[in-house]
Amino acid sequence: METRFKLSDKKIVQWLIIFCSLTVITFSLIGDKGVVQLISLKQQQAELTQEIEELKQERKEWIHKIQSIKENRSYIETIAREQLGMIRDDEVVYQLPLDDE
Repeated sequence: METRFKLSDKKIVQWLIIFCSLTVITFSLIGDKGVVQLISLKQQQAELTQEIEELKQERKEWIHKIQSIKENRSYIETIAREQLGMIRDDEVVYQLPLDDE
């Protein structure tokens, strides 16, 4: 006696539909334009938007500094004193020895 497993045409069609549906769902989740990539791109967009806002704020600060330098002589003097160690003509600098010497 030979027993054969015979699927009806209706069962074959059902299994094909299930297989195709699973394939479409899988590719929609992990494919090139899938949900996972979409979430990743949205996160990257949010990070770049935040970075743009920070750079805009930094740009405003630099513009303010440039305007201060152009308009305020005392600001230039303050920068020269702090960064270059400059003094006025009527000032005397005392150098004290360090404790290690």
